[in-house]
Amino acid sequence: MGAPLSFQRLRSFVRWPRLLTSLAGYLVYRIRFRVSKLIYDFICFVVARAWQEPFRASLAPRANDRILDFGAGSGSTAVTSARRFPQASFIGADPNPKAVEKARQNIARRQIPNVTVIAAPLHGRLPFDAGSFDKVVSVLTFHDRTPDEKLDIAKEMLRILRRGGTVLVADFDKPASRGERGILRLAEYISGPAAAEPHMNGSWTTVFAKAGFTGIRCRSSSSVGVGRITVVKARKR
Repeated sequence: MGAPLSFQRLRSFVRWPRLLTSLAGYLVYRIRFRVSKLIYDFICFVVARAWQEPFRASLAPRANDRILDFGAGSGSTAVTSARRFPQASFIGADPNPKAVEKARQNIARRQIPNVTVIAAPLHGRLPFDAGSFDKVVSVLTFHDRTPDEKLDIAKEMLRILRRGGTVLVADFDKPASRGERGILRLAEYISGPAAAEPHMNGSWTTVFAKAGFTGIRCRSSSSVGVGRITVVKARKR
């Protein structure tokens, strides 16, 4: 006759269905999250283009300006800006190594002399000295970051700008219609309410004043159907 089933072994048998249920729930959550993230990235960087011409017009670099394009997708946007403004030099600092490699291949193929792309963290200190740039640009970097992260990014932008230098930021802003809430609702699901709420109520631009910028003003505001993108410009004292 076999050994009696101990209480510990009985508990392990009872626990297995619960563990499998929890694992299945977690996998479903991760799949939903990944699908949502793919849709979100597609909307942000492919569909949402109506704001780009006002953004480029607001950049208006002078000859020999040194410009940092910072954030996810910056490798691609830095290349586009460099072709548009050959009189300035651009550095793209992208946190995605694959995007960096793709941008470098694009630069080599098109032989664009006034742009460099590097891999750089989205958080923490950037690998540049204080006062290294005349302008810093950032596209859709803030809306999926917590308030503390937003402030840290703005302070780092301020650090690497020269005195009198400007920052130009395009990001999702307070919706003007029900339909324009869509992308921020998705951002809220992916990154949490603390990240999305300042953009939902339009208060996110106050982070630049808190970081030490002055002359903060809206340059343009464009509907992209599922969201509203505002271009903000500010200056370092």
